[in-house]
Amino acid sequence: MKTILMSTVIALSLVTTLAQAKDHNGKGKGNGKSLPPGLQKKVANGGDLPPGWHKKYHQGDILDYDIYRRGRVIDAHGHDGVIAIEVDNRIIRLIKNTREIVSILGR
Repeated sequence: MKTILMSTVIALSLVTTLAQAKDHNGKGKGNGKSLPPGLQKKVANGGDLPPGWHKKYHQGDILDYDIYRRGRVIDAHGHDGVIAIEVDNRIIRLIKNTREIVSILGR
């Protein structure tokens, strides 16, 4: 009986440890790329993004919706659903439906 109980406790502890594991970016749950609430409010009210905001985004990340909304569409006729938007003198090529970043270019 003790063996079964100990096996159950060990199995449950392993399951909870795996549930708390970090993702492939090492940032824990989610991609950790959304704007803080204060910046989201500032952008929603038409304010500027802080300098260097683009440094936290990389190829394969999902662009925050507030930044996507702020951008101006440059090329909406891309192949495979890829579009280009301009945000603060940066050209961001992304997949329209998922907002997954394909590339970030500076001007």
